[in-house]
Amino acid sequence: MKRTLFILMIAFMSINAMAQYKPIDIKGSRVFVENQKLDKIAAAECFTSLNGVDRSMDYLKYRKKYKTGVGLTIGGASLAVAGSALTFTGFVNALSKGLAGENAVGAEVVMYLGMTSVIAGTTCFVVGIPMTCVNKSRLNRLEKEYNASLQFGASANGLSMALCF
Repeated sequence: MKRTLFILMIAFMSINAMAQYKPIDIKGSRVFVENQKLDKIAAAECFTSLNGVDRSMDYLKYRKKYKTGVGLTIGGASLAVAGSALTFTGFVNALSKGLAGENAVGAEVVMYLGMTSVIAGTTCFVVGIPMTCVNKSRLNRLEKEYNASLQFGASANGLSMALCF
């Protein structure tokens, strides 16, 4: 009797566990469930009761930092390229007009502006890459934690329970 009750209890638990579980996929900072993109609020709700801990705020924080890192990387690279073009233009202008005179001062200002842009762009680029990588790995860790599941089923020796990652 106890054995039958135990088997029925395990079967009931497995039905409930299977019905609630839908694996997610994180691409970039977007969350997909069964190839359907979730909005920011619905994605955060996926992580509200992850292993008894509310991880929705962690998801929102990692997502924001990931997007900031991507923006810094793209913006920094663009600023560095534009700054190098400005520096080159100012340098060529200074050489063609001669190194003395009123035009040389204007070309010198353009060169300094270009060098400042290169330095600022490179700094943003260097800060953005690790920020993107770290927060993407944190998002992937949340995905793996969510997709880890407890499977119940039959095996050669009777009922079995497996933790799948």
